[in-house]
Amino acid sequence: MYSAQSPNWLNSQYTPTAVTGHQAGVSNPLALSINNAFGRLWPANAPYGLGGPGSSSIDDPDGRPLKGAPNQTTGGVYFGDLTGRRPAQLIPGALNTGAVGTAFLGRSPDGTTRAVFCVIAADGSIVQEHTLKALDGLAPAGTVQPLLRRSRGGGGRDDNQGDDRSGRGLTPRLGAIVNYAPTIVLYVSQPLDHSIKAIGLAVGGPPGDEIFVPSSSRVIRSPALNQPVDLAPVRIETEDPNWASNTTTEEGTDLYACNRGNSTVVRMRQDGSLVAVRRILFGGRSLGAARLNGISTSPDHSRIWLTYVGKLPGASDAQGGVLELPAF
Repeated sequence: MYSAQSPNWLNSQYTPTAVTGHQAGVSNPLALSINNAFGRLWPANAPYGLGGPGSSSIDDPDGRPLKGAPNQTTGGVYFGDLTGRRPAQLIPGALNTGAVGTAFLGRSPDGTTRAVFCVIAADGSIVQEHTLKALDGLAPAGTVQPLLRRSRGGGGRDDNQGDDRSGRGLTPRLGAIVNYAPTIVLYVSQPLDHSIKAIGLAVGGPPGDEIFVPSSSRVIRSPALNQPVDLAPVRIETEDPNWASNTTTEEGTDLYACNRGNSTVVRMRQDGSLVAVRRILFGGRSLGAARLNGISTSPDHSRIWLTYVGKLPGASDAQGGVLELPAF
């Protein structure tokens, strides 16, 4: 068990002055990015559901939020609107809704060499989290298709419910990966739109406080995409000391999309052109009531791991598990 909901695993264990001292590092985690370059694990959480405030954490190997955090106000947990950059944010932003995706953005462009991660929230906004300087916005709500269901009543207000159009009752989530060269592109799956949003990133802001800013945006569509709930690089970056991560692609590599809607995995190029599709079977049969929920690539690029939710036909575990299959 990596983390637990008990006082021993709260942010206050290592950073008693943190404004998020009452928050744990892992609480209903929906995404995970691992800083293999020079850092730690960063889960993205929806501790109060998709409609409540979200959290994102920097976790030590023992499961506790970051020991010796460079920012004693934030510690190892970013939460809601409590952990914005001080005295003022360069771009407004907060985790006002559940955190549903995350990806490593590398070292900060401000010269501090600190890690920066992006986190996608259920309202479709994106924030960037600096280990030292805390949280800034990156893109406003609706940049990525929101995972919150809209009320059918007047005013179009959120009803704070997750929208799962498959009707199977699974908590919505999405995938995020980054291609870093020759330019930085953030790819985010949009499961309810059967598409992938590609957001180009550049560097902006005042000298000494440079941050990431959006520079372009396009939508990748394909008949092969059917509720893509997660993305993974076909070849993850394992060597670059600034970029190595499970959510970072080798330069220009293809990407995998994990489809919840029809239990397939799609391989496509970064321009959106289709390479191959594999239908996932178990024992030569369909997955039955189980549904795919995540994907990751092995460091040697030879295998793919898929998480699923629900019971596989003939399997004893009714809650879910992990499947391993050859890369393609």
